[in-house]
Amino acid sequence: MKSMKNLLISGALAAGLLFNTSVASAADNQTKAKNEGWDVPSAALGNGLTSDERLKTLELLGVKENDSFNEFTVNGDDLVKYVTDVPEFTSASLAYSSAFIVRTKDNSGVNVEIVTPKNITARTEANYRNAAITSGVYDADIRIASVRVMDGSGALAGIYKIYDEVDPAASEAEKQERAASRDVAQKESAVTAEITRANEGEENFSDENLAVAMADIKLELQKINEKLDKLSEAEVRQEITQIVQVELQNQGLSEVVTPEQQDKIVDTMIAFQNSPSIDNENLQTQLGELKDDIMKNGQEFLDNAKEKLTSEEAQGFFSSLWDRISSFFSNLFS
Repeated sequence: MKSMKNLLISGALAAGLLFNTSVASAADNQTKAKNEGWDVPSAALGNGLTSDERLKTLELLGVKENDSFNEFTVNGDDLVKYVTDVPEFTSASLAYSSAFIVRTKDNSGVNVEIVTPKNITARTEANYRNAAITSGVYDADIRIASVRVMDGSGALAGIYKIYDEVDPAASEAEKQERAASRDVAQKESAVTAEITRANEGEENFSDENLAVAMADIKLELQKINEKLDKLSEAEVRQEITQIVQVELQNQGLSEVVTPEQQDKIVDTMIAFQNSPSIDNENLQTQLGELKDDIMKNGQEFLDNAKEKLTSEEAQGFFSSLWDRISSFFSNLFS
């Protein structure tokens, strides 16, 4: 825990005493907060932030002066460790996008808000949610912010780092399981990000449809995992390919996702089937929450849009837009 005071004090003895007192108090509070674990919020801030940018980032994340929270710094080593879908990162890399996590009640799911969406260019709320859930971060409200235009990798690394720092692995085996789950999450994130970039501006595509499809694929794999364990590699690939095709079709994406992209999804889901995540009962609940939340938000948007198209003039003006909106969201509820 830290106090959001960054006192620049020099000169007078009284000011120096005030500074020392504040630092001692912050250190005591930090130890207390770390001992409380998930009972207090946690922030992971990029190491590239200036002092002013740090304060602005905390403000964007909703952290108020004198709030109690764990604070961690994301550096180049963390980017290399946690963000494996960007091979260009090195120990010297700087992070700017940041994350804030508040643990919520059991079975409440993972909720993500990007409070600076124009400054996060390569990752969506659905990406962060899927990555968090697949890697083992459950039941949390997550806020993402960046004072600079960045790809959002620093915030992603921050989510993983908070998890490892606040809730450390109890054994080397658990540490390896977490690393394996993160690797699957990163592979999935890379594939979905590639598909999203390739379909930018495509009216029949959206991250929400793809996120629901990916969640449904994983839920189906959990159901038949015992069966898959008894099959050959070729048979497993065939089974998973069929599931991927069905779920993409259910979300209206079969004509949008290319065969090459579909193969990459299959590869990712084979990795998921071989990871520790597939046996985690909490994952099923969290994926269900994610899917239901996306569908609920989509249905609310659809209903609100219908209510606004009341006049004949408005219907004429919005007819083209409405056709796109209706066909898009109908895929979520068909």
